[in-house]
Amino acid sequence: MQEQRESSFSSEEKSIFKMMTGFFTSRVLAVAVELELFTWLAGRPRGVDEIRGHLGFAERPCRIFLDSLVSLGLLDASGGSYRNSSLAETLLVQGRPDFQGPHIRLFDHLYGACTDLKSALLEDRPTSTDYTYFFDGEERAVSRYSGLMHDSSLVPALTLPQYWDFSESACVLDVGGGYGRLCLTLTSQHPELETILFDLPEVCARTRTLLAEHPHLAARIRLHPGDFLRDELPRGADTIVLMRIMHDWPREQACRLLRRAFEALPSGGRLLIYETLRDQGPSPGDAAFISLLLLLISPGGECRSFPELHAWLREVGFGRIELIPTVYFYGLVAAEKP
Repeated sequence: MQEQRESSFSSEEKSIFKMMTGFFTSRVLAVAVELELFTWLAGRPRGVDEIRGHLGFAERPCRIFLDSLVSLGLLDASGGSYRNSSLAETLLVQGRPDFQGPHIRLFDHLYGACTDLKSALLEDRPTSTDYTYFFDGEERAVSRYSGLMHDSSLVPALTLPQYWDFSESACVLDVGGGYGRLCLTLTSQHPELETILFDLPEVCARTRTLLAEHPHLAARIRLHPGDFLRDELPRGADTIVLMRIMHDWPREQACRLLRRAFEALPSGGRLLIYETLRDQGPSPGDAAFISLLLLLISPGGECRSFPELHAWLREVGFGRIELIPTVYFYGLVAAEKP
């Protein structure tokens, strides 16, 4: 007689089930953040009826939604009331230092490109051209991509100065600096520091408006419109930062950008590459999923490992190349022009 199968999932089956339902997980999280549920629940439990009234949900969808958040470990349930878990209190409450809302919104927005993953794999092409930042054209609607990147750049912009001392820099050039998050951070921390923000003219036009809200800092942020794939980088900076830039582009264009950075720096100048890096071990780590995302939206982007970047930097002429581990899968690669 065949042994009766255990009713509970094995650990292997649970792993596969989590993969199968991963899309539900990401959507439940994104909707909860969009509704600002965790921010509303911060610091105090709420009853089911109160939550229903706040969200405007009927009884059945509200119960299923809350159960899903409990299952994910984002809410704790007790006696008919719900409160944020410690994880949600730390990472999902708006206004907290480690709030992950912008990253969640970024990925939720980009996941639409996943609907035709098979074609991207078979044809080696993006499935979406919505992010025209990556594509040639006379009229580039960059506001969507730049806005998403700006919203999600707060933590990287605040984290980078924790791992690199900018007090020895006189002028920092932020290439692809978007709406100025890093330049604002650096000028607020270093009163004598001058900065240059280099980005597309369409982006700089919007940046100029946003910087007007910070006149004292904006006085030390010079906007230099241009296209780093076509134009020379401005001179005058002793430190150049490429934050979340290199992995967007194929090898040829990425190395072209490195050469332009090398030419723009004085002897002794430093180049900082700060972005998601592949792990150096047998597994690429979570960076593999960032590469998968780039496969869907960019013509040739992917995450690279430190040895890959090291070889490219050496080829261009940089020396004193080092890897400085930072947080999660971000890495800081520093190099010096001899």
